[in-house]
Amino acid sequence: MQVRFKHLATALTLSMAAMAGGVSAADLALIISNGDYDNLSDQRKISRKHAGLVQAFKDQGFEVIEGSDLTRLQMLALTKRASSISEAVDNFVIVLSGNIVNDGQQTWVLPVDMAGGSLLDAAFGAPTLDTFLAMAGAKPGHASVFVGISDVDPARNSGLKLGIGDAAIPQGVLLVSGQASDIEDLLSDDLLGSNRTMSELLANPSRMDVAGYVSPDSGLSGPSAPSETSAPGNWVDFVAEQTLWAVADKSNNPDDLEEYLRRFPNGIFAQAARARLEDATPVIVAPTPKEIEAALHLSRDARRVIQSNLTLLGFDTRGVDGILGRGSRAAISSWQRSQGFEATGYLTNTQIARLNQQGDTERLIQEAADRRFWNATGASGNKADLELYLQRYPAGVFADEARERLAVYEAEDHTRQDSAAWTTAIAVNTAAGYRAYLVDFPEGIYATVAKQRIEALDPAGRNDASVAKAAEDRLNLNVATRLLIENRLNSAGFNPGLVDGRFDDRTRRAIQKYQKNRGLNQTGYIDSATVRALLRG
Repeated sequence: MQVRFKHLATALTLSMAAMAGGVSAADLALIISNGDYDNLSDQRKISRKHAGLVQAFKDQGFEVIEGSDLTRLQMLALTKRASSISEAVDNFVIVLSGNIVNDGQQTWVLPVDMAGGSLLDAAFGAPTLDTFLAMAGAKPGHASVFVGISDVDPARNSGLKLGIGDAAIPQGVLLVSGQASDIEDLLSDDLLGSNRTMSELLANPSRMDVAGYVSPDSGLSGPSAPSETSAPGNWVDFVAEQTLWAVADKSNNPDDLEEYLRRFPNGIFAQAARARLEDATPVIVAPTPKEIEAALHLSRDARRVIQSNLTLLGFDTRGVDGILGRGSRAAISSWQRSQGFEATGYLTNTQIARLNQQGDTERLIQEAADRRFWNATGASGNKADLELYLQRYPAGVFADEARERLAVYEAEDHTRQDSAAWTTAIAVNTAAGYRAYLVDFPEGIYATVAKQRIEALDPAGRNDASVAKAAEDRLNLNVATRLLIENRLNSAGFNPGLVDGRFDDRTRRAIQKYQKNRGLNQTGYIDSATVRALLRG
């Protein structure tokens, strides 16, 4: 390719140290200024300011690789040189000034030997901004790209627009763009020419766009805490982040830390904020199954329902008393296993709801079976059928009705037996016969009449102490039996004195009163009739 002499005169010039190789400087700047174009409108003021910009970086101790009015091949050579040594430096700054164009997505930095201003010319003859951003991306947190855009638009029919398109900024890279003159002034006069921090200088860049990772410690000013803007072109967000973090850092209040993360979830201090929140957040220990059930505050009636449902479903709780003891806990565990729950022995609200549902369903099934069996047995009213029903369903739907009907049968039987015994006593018509009646029916229909006839037939009551004592001795009562007799006398309301298994005078008087009350032979000594009466209650 033929290159005009002016390009040779203004071709790239590397600093002496860079040309000598072995760059050891802490900071590196790649500066490309294209203003004198072959086929496009010239922007020679960009070229004129190039030398001053290079010197400003050198004055700050930067190793500078630079060139002005470069062709495509010269830009390639310069870029390769910068890329080869950029990994060895601490901070890397790239400054690109000239005709910067885009098609809405891709952005090109046009060399001075562009054949024309069309989209195809740019695509095949110019390096992309993404190339330079990728170079900067190798130094995350320590790389900045400044793009100075000429103020001459490309031809209207070129398909290109002036400025930067949709740039994919690598993590940790700062991108600042604006008019070429504004970028040059910012670098020469402000960032490189003062001790003010980058955040102060760019806090309100009304004529520039700022995006990506902001690191004031990029080699342009003294060290400072880095940050990351939340949206391209809004440097005010950087100041807001610094302010929010300053407040949260000082207060260490969870509310302040959470507010910082809400505004800047990917901010430079986000990791520190989350770490502090984690330290401040108390460890939540999951409640035990016992604690979960205790929190339900189950009443005793509610616990009875649980036991009833478990029993109904075939899980024996060993009683329905509203006390969830060992038997109930074992039944709960068995039910939980049958349902696929962890067998803790303690219930949750969800489990109780399922248990209630299953109990209600089973209750309906069993009630239907209960009714069918009643219709087949107890509904007849027959005594044997009623007893058969109660044997199958002692707590059934018709259990009370069955017992009431059986009570009528029992009362009728008792009346018949009472009348038969009284008929026998009348036939004998002796004091002994009436006493025998009273032994079997102390509260019988004819008890009062029996006592009157005994009094009339045997007013002395055969109170022969010696005979009665001999009869008691023949019974050979042991201490256990004597204690039982004393307890029964006491329970019947006849105080025998000290219950000690010995019959003293007070015990004898109690026995005699009992015998009189029951229509027995009033001797004060125990005979077989008195024993039978006491055992009957």
